[in-house]
Amino acid sequence: MKVDDNRSDQDRRAADAGTRSARTQADQLERSRLSQEKAAHDRDRQAAREARGAAMAERRLALAEQKSREHASKMASEPRKSSMSFSSSTPSTKAAGDAPQRKKKKKPKSAGSDAG
Repeated sequence: MKVDDNRSDQDRRAADAGTRSARTQADQLERSRLSQEKAAHDRDRQAAREARGAAMAERRLALAEQKSREHASKMASEPRKSSMSFSSSTPSTKAAGDAPQRKKKKKPKSAGSDAG
């Protein structure tokens, strides 16, 4: 079946060029839409990852605070050690920050030293 097309060759070429231009523009719009969807998806994934990280950090902080409270409660319930008495402050008594003196070990005499 033959269709009567009264357009000139120039009109047909212009229509074909318009069709190609419309297809190209539609393809560009589709690529742009897909790119925007991908970017939105990536942002959603990043936000979800950050939210999970924040939730885990919050749980760790809550556990640390709970342990700290338990430790403080335990320390408060234990009897306090008596503080040092400062009744006499002679030079022979030790100050609070002094380290205890080490005792020197006596070396046993070797058998060779008796021979001299």
